[in-house]
Amino acid sequence: TGYGPEHYIAFGVDLEYKIRFQNTGTDTAFTVVVRDTLSPFLDPRTIRIGPASHPFTWKLLGQGVLEFRFDNIRLPDSSVNLAGSQGFLSFHISQQPQLPAGTLIHNQAAIYFDFNAPVITNQTEHRIGRAFLIVDTWWPQAPELKLNIFPNPVADRATAALTIPA
Repeated sequence: TGYGPEHYIAFGVDLEYKIRFQNTGTDTAFTVVVRDTLSPFLDPRTIRIGPASHPFTWKLLGQGVLEFRFDNIRLPDSSVNLAGSQGFLSFHISQQPQLPAGTLIHNQAAIYFDFNAPVITNQTEHRIGRAFLIVDTWWPQAPELKLNIFPNPVADRATAALTIPA
């Protein structure tokens, strides 16, 4: 998910995507196809397929379009079998090397149930870099004062402690 509202991730950190789908139509789906157009900031050569809910095949099409095919999945519609109408797939992928700080990596997929128009997933976003808190602890007019901020690294909140000599 990344760190903070900007979803910061460090340089070189691999991303894991999990795409969930559900047949909310009115009949059994026999084929589900998921197409994920990869960001140009991700390296398609590093794709590692993870677990999925049903057997599938996958291939890389053209310039970074990852396609998963669930043939003969027989996914019931949600009004008949709520739990059985759901599925998922997952994969890991690496960043392109030497991306500059601030690079935004977007991801979104299209899910096709049989011959119907695609269902578009939510878009994810990650930003390369780190959110830093910079504190200047050198005060020439009062060198005996000490400022400590902890924990380090900071996650959600930090404590600042100012030590004043007696």
